[in-house]
Amino acid sequence: MATEHQDNDKIEPAPSLTKQGAARRRLAKVGMGAGVLATLESKSAMASMVCRSPSGSLSNGLAASHYGTKAPACNGLSPGYWKQPQHAWPVSRDLKFTDVFYAASTGSVCPVRAASYDNGKYYEPGSYFCAKLEDMLNPQPFDTNNVGMHLVAAYLNIQQKLVGFLELNDLQTMWSELQTTGRYSPTAGVYWDNAQVANYLASIHD
Repeated sequence: MATEHQDNDKIEPAPSLTKQGAARRRLAKVGMGAGVLATLESKSAMASMVCRSPSGSLSNGLAASHYGTKAPACNGLSPGYWKQPQHAWPVSRDLKFTDVFYAASTGSVCPVRAASYDNGKYYEPGSYFCAKLEDMLNPQPFDTNNVGMHLVAAYLNIQQKLVGFLELNDLQTMWSELQTTGRYSPTAGVYWDNAQVANYLASIHD
């Protein structure tokens, strides 16, 4: 039965709250039920539940009751915004992806980076390990569902304090689990695949 399967899949909580536990607790505060978490099928559906304006109906979104008298910031900017050179970053543009997030080495030498790229061309690192954060804001063949692209945008939005309901540990936990196990568990018995993680991250920016 489905109930029995879910019970068997549940993750037993650690005696003390770990970084992963804290991350999942913050995600649970968003106010989504397990059934919703398990079926993240579209960015638009997620946006209506996760990143709704405090002035709207908050019964399934960022309800003030979850955070006190003021809902957290939910004004994330898109990868397209952050990749534009005229927009200042809250961190160095030279940061590598691996300076922030886990990525296994491919065991091969990274492609040579040109001094500049013209006509819409850009550096293709070939892997997360060889990429800078900035590289991930362009579509990369290895970045399934553009999940890494949306991860970097979410990181920059958190650093710029445009998103107040997630922390860096949340993103690092999400990414590490996805890369090492192929799925992320935001709460016991619920698992997101690559596409669902990408949809969630895409929902928290414009």
